[in-house]
Amino acid sequence: MAAKYSTKVDYYENSGSFELPEAVLAKLATRSSLTPDSAKLILVMVGLPARGKSFICHKLQAFLSWSGHRTEVFNAGQKRRNSSCEMQEAQSRMSADFFDSGNAQAKQTRETIAMATLDELLAWLEHGGEVAIFDATNSNRARRRHVLARADEAAAAFGQSVSVVFIESLCDEPALLEANMRNKVRASPDFKHLDEATALADLQRRIANYEAAYEPVSDDEGAYIKLYNLSSKVTAHQVFGRMSKSVLPFVMSMHVHARPVYLAAFLTGTGNADEHGKRFAEKISAWLKRRSATHSLRLLSSTQPASISAAAMLSSDIGAPVTHQSGLNPLDRGTTVAEGDQLLAKMRFDERFAGGESFQDLVRRLESSLLEIEASMEPVLVLAHGSPCRALRAYFLSLEIEKCMGAASSEGAIALANESESVVELVPKVGGGFVETIHHLT
Repeated sequence: MAAKYSTKVDYYENSGSFELPEAVLAKLATRSSLTPDSAKLILVMVGLPARGKSFICHKLQAFLSWSGHRTEVFNAGQKRRNSSCEMQEAQSRMSADFFDSGNAQAKQTRETIAMATLDELLAWLEHGGEVAIFDATNSNRARRRHVLARADEAAAAFGQSVSVVFIESLCDEPALLEANMRNKVRASPDFKHLDEATALADLQRRIANYEAAYEPVSDDEGAYIKLYNLSSKVTAHQVFGRMSKSVLPFVMSMHVHARPVYLAAFLTGTGNADEHGKRFAEKISAWLKRRSATHSLRLLSSTQPASISAAAMLSSDIGAPVTHQSGLNPLDRGTTVAEGDQLLAKMRFDERFAGGESFQDLVRRLESSLLEIEASMEPVLVLAHGSPCRALRAYFLSLEIEKCMGAASSEGAIALANESESVVELVPKVGGGFVETIHHLT
């Protein structure tokens, strides 16, 4: 039977080049200039107090550091709290009044502290830093213009490109805002001398003072990402290059819902690996049932035989959906056979096994799996192997990958050795990190 071909007509075939107005060409030129990655990047937080800015900073620092970028957070509030004892005492007496835009002296003090923080940030970039995160309210156009101007001056002084992207956190969800406020007054040193009710009232006055002079980021200020209610909605403007490939998807994956992440490492290959996988899967299933932890659980598995068979058994036994991802496969050690495990403890981030991969290569292919784990609102169980599990653990605990990839580098790494039959449980903390618990199932 003869094949059938589409008879649709392409009206644009042989129509010549696409003519664009000058205004459109100008915008495309702007995009062209923004697409290449700059040598240095400054992420400038924007937002009222209790909008989760420091939470976002912590998450971004963990992700970018894990990805191989030298990243640091510079917090203006912390610098203010570390100022002279006399200033701290004055702030305690003035409380929310210190943040009143009508208080000229306090406003100048806040600006001085913010600019001193920015000075430290730029000095750090000059001496080898790559991504700096400026954690402050930065709530008016004048402050943001000054940050942009200082970045331009730094670029000229460094002889390297410096890009600035504003990340604005907006929150109008009453329940989320109240939770943020309670977490802030319980954790922030600013309120340690107050009971919770008094602290909340003081914080509300502080927010009202900022709101009176707040100016949202607008298109004419440059590149930005706006995050609504900690990720219920995200908008982006002039975000290209590495920002669009990694940072923007990561920001979109963030949320504050607490759910555990479980890591379990399996043997690679066939034969004994298959038997080990089935035995380990039975133990995991029994352990999950004892904890009543099977509800809404998601399974992520590598495409190695041991993981596939274990995932199939678990999926059938507890009714959890499974997704197989090749990114979760073991680190490719190439032609290296002897002392492979010993080499893991000595390798640099960008050092490759002969004919194989580096830790950097492993992280890059794990990124999509990590984003899926972060975005999940349900508990996730990762069924993979020692090297990818240890690399994921490094992200969740903000560890340097080079220091935790060796199979004996820590108790957590030992638990993720291929034959350990242990599960590493990671539970989110309020500030954006994770707490580790190791469960031995033998």
